[in-house]
Amino acid sequence: MSLRYENPHIVYVDANESSSSLFQKLGLFERLRSIGTLRVHEGTPESAADFVSVVGAAQVIILGGTLPDEVLVKAPHLRLVAYVGQGASNFVNLPLAQKKGIEVAVTPDYGNSAVAEHVIALLFSVARRTAEGDRHVRTGRWRPFPSGMEIAGKTAGIIGYGGIGAHVAKLLRALGMNVLIWNRSPVTNAEANVELTPLPEIFDQCDVVSLHLALNAQTHGIITADMLDRLRPGAILLNTARAELIEDFALEDKLEKGHLSAGLDVFRQEPPESNDRLLQLGNVVLTPHQGYNTPQAFSALATGVVENIENFLNGKDFHRASS
Repeated sequence: MSLRYENPHIVYVDANESSSSLFQKLGLFERLRSIGTLRVHEGTPESAADFVSVVGAAQVIILGGTLPDEVLVKAPHLRLVAYVGQGASNFVNLPLAQKKGIEVAVTPDYGNSAVAEHVIALLFSVARRTAEGDRHVRTGRWRPFPSGMEIAGKTAGIIGYGGIGAHVAKLLRALGMNVLIWNRSPVTNAEANVELTPLPEIFDQCDVVSLHLALNAQTHGIITADMLDRLRPGAILLNTARAELIEDFALEDKLEKGHLSAGLDVFRQEPPESNDRLLQLGNVVLTPHQGYNTPQAFSALATGVVENIENFLNGKDFHRASS
C-alpha cells in the first residue's frame, strides 16, 4: 500500500531528553525515518508563533503537551497530530482540528496496569497509614498506632469503567472487596455482565471511591460537594484521573473537616503551589502525577504513537481522539 504523501514530513514538536532517548532506544525514530523525513525539536516552543514555525510544512506532528489553536489555523500542510497519551481533548482543540481537516490520534490503554497498580498503592497507603508510619519512624517516633481500615469485605465504587477502571475493579475484587460501577455509557468491553449502579448510590454505599473518568464538558465538576457529603465517615476517595472532575474546593473542605481521607495523584495546578490547602492535611496521600510513569507504560506509549502515524500514513485505522 502506498503512503498518503510522498516523503511525509514528521516533526516531534516538543520532545525532551527522556522522550528522545526512549524513542531512540526503541528504534522508533528509525521507523519514522524509514517512511519520511523526521525532525525532532527539543523543548516546547515559547510562543504560538514559534510553534507554527517549528511545525512548518509538516504533515504529521508528535505532540506531548498543549497545541496552540494558531497551529491548527496556520500550519498549511498539517494533517495529523499524534498525541503522546490519551487525554488529547484537554490539550488540543478537537472541534477546530476537525473543522480544519486535521486528524488527532491518541494512545489509549498504554498505562492501564501502571495506573491501576498506583491506585492500589494509594489505597493501601491511605487505608493503612503507611506514609504516616514512615514519617514516624524517620523522626524517631516508635509507637505503633491504629492503622486505619482493613479493606477486605468493604465496598468500592469505580467511577468510569474504561480500561483503567476495569483493571482497578479486577484488582479490588481480588483483594476481597465488593465493587460497584458507574459509567457514563453502557459498558461494551469484555465484561459483558457488568451491572451499573446509579452515581448517588455509589456514594451512599461505598467505603472507597476511585475516579477514572475522562475530563470534558460533561464530567467537569461531576463530583459535587453534595456527592461527597453522601460518603460515610472514614471513607476514602482516590483520584488518578483529573482533579477537575471534583467541584472546586469541595474535596478540600471535606478533608479539612475530617469527614474522609484521600489519595491523589492529580491536581488543578501541577505542581501545586506551596500554599495549596492539600499540602497542609494529614489525611491525604499525595503523589506527583506519576501513576502512568513506569518503563513498561512509556515503552507502550511511545510505540503506540509511532503505530498511529504508520497506520495513518498507510491509510489504515488508528486511534482517533474523542471529545
